[in-house]
Amino acid sequence: MSKNSDLRFVSFNKYVREPIKEYAHKGWVLNGNNNSFYTYLVARYKGSTTHKAICDSYSNLIYGQGLFSEDVDTESEEWKGFLKLFSKRDQRRVILDFVILGELSFQIIRQKGNRSKPAKFVHIEKSKVVPSIEDEDGNITSYWYSRDWKDQWKTLNGRRIAEPKQYPALGFGTGSEVEIYVGKPYDLGSEYFSDPEYLPILPFAEFEEEVANYYLKYIKNGLSLGNIVNVPNSVNWSNDDKNAYEKKVKSRLTGSENANSMIISFNGGEENTTIESIKNEYAHKQWDFLTVEARQQILTGHKATSPSLVGVINASGFSSTADEMDESEHQLMKRVISPKQGFIIDSIREVLEYFNMDMPLGFVPLTEKKVLADTEIVSEDKEGLKLSTECNCGKKKSNLESFLELGEDEDLETFDLLDEIEVDYNEEIELASTGTARPNAKSSQDSEDFIVRYRYVGKLSNDTRNFCNKMLNAKKVYRKEDILQLSNKVVNDFYVNKEGREVGWGPKGVKTYSIWLYKGGGSCKHKWNRIIYLKKGVSVDANSPLAKTISTSAARRKGYKIETNDTLVSIAPDKMTNNGFLKPRK
Repeated sequence: MSKNSDLRFVSFNKYVREPIKEYAHKGWVLNGNNNSFYTYLVARYKGSTTHKAICDSYSNLIYGQGLFSEDVDTESEEWKGFLKLFSKRDQRRVILDFVILGELSFQIIRQKGNRSKPAKFVHIEKSKVVPSIEDEDGNITSYWYSRDWKDQWKTLNGRRIAEPKQYPALGFGTGSEVEIYVGKPYDLGSEYFSDPEYLPILPFAEFEEEVANYYLKYIKNGLSLGNIVNVPNSVNWSNDDKNAYEKKVKSRLTGSENANSMIISFNGGEENTTIESIKNEYAHKQWDFLTVEARQQILTGHKATSPSLVGVINASGFSSTADEMDESEHQLMKRVISPKQGFIIDSIREVLEYFNMDMPLGFVPLTEKKVLADTEIVSEDKEGLKLSTECNCGKKKSNLESFLELGEDEDLETFDLLDEIEVDYNEEIELASTGTARPNAKSSQDSEDFIVRYRYVGKLSNDTRNFCNKMLNAKKVYRKEDILQLSNKVVNDFYVNKEGREVGWGPKGVKTYSIWLYKGGGSCKHKWNRIIYLKKGVSVDANSPLAKTISTSAARRKGYKIETNDTLVSIAPDKMTNNGFLKPRK
């Protein structure tokens, strides 16, 4: 190489985020030139293995087993109507948008015959939706949609196929058939868009992509890292000539797909142009280190408490013990997933409230949460089970019969039935006192004008267990305190396992467990409904066409503080993880 040579390194161009820009003549605001930042986020999601695994896992954890309402039975026509309004498919898509883009959006399509009511909530990809410039009051009154902001002028058969269309924002469309709702978390310093929480990890996500490309090309290039291009008779070239040559080489030979850092040497020799290969036998070790570092940074940026929880397996195998895994999952759900669920639920309820359809909502988790060890139902082998058809209670009055006598008949002469809804349960079980329960006694959940009772509900069939059969046929209502006392009493049938041993539905085959949580035991198809009665003469908005779905809210507005229960296990055992059984213990 000549002493007078001029060396130039050709390296990657780093991503520089384009600024958010208002287009006054068009009336819209784009997230970068041609909405490029959204394009960049989607590319990182599709290109980075770790980042995509986390986003997909978070999306699934947020959705869990789907939405449900504390105030509406999921088997009722009201709930079926809600799912027709906002389908599970659209819910999932809205959630994935929120996880990847940090925002969510959907269309509100109003009924043609009655524009005051919604007909459908339909997902619309947020990366294709941008806001209008704020009005003088700081309101975004409309949104613009284009199938492709980069090619918005592209035509097909003389027609623009991605022409932006303007739709009013919810509440700003007088008589409009379609409106758009956008959920955008508060983002300091941002008026129009919210960045995803994982924003700082984007360089590492891109790096992970580039390393994968490097690995592939490195092997295809015969384990070469790159090349030195010696350009003879070029030391006296003008800067313009050198720049032009460099640009030509860069366009053809650089980038991760060519796995090199090209060095161009402009020298004074007269020899032919030569290309020298750069070898590094330790390259794979360096890349391994950088790959691990990038993965760790991505996990940290996403606040992933354990890699295996989001589908990322460490090279060493299991990342922690079972107890540590359980705690990691608990912390992930509590600190990361739950806040995201809360924002999504708040967004949906904001739209429902606009149409006077508000209802408490929650997501049923993917996995059943353990409440207390002594309330879990366990079966180490569900195959070959033979259910007993007799209550193991002896000749004296059984605990179940004694409990049934505590049940109350509905007193509709004194009280009006205000609402009957599916029960939710406290995260920590409230055990009632061991004192004698009294029928028609006041419950801790009652007030001067309201009483709260619980009814055992579900269908009868030929294989209905003796406990469930008697509970359903009793047609009584009960205080929560009385039901909780059953945790310490044998009231349900045992079953005979394949060894011929009588086994209860409790942990390790004991015959007591939480009837409040697990009703008739594993695979039971029944549940508790909460019933709220209103003393006659007390005024409520009973004339509302939405009375069944807002009656609990009406009670709250009257000053009645209805107990807010945990939403984790408000389903029949056969709808729970493992059908209400614990996984086999090792």
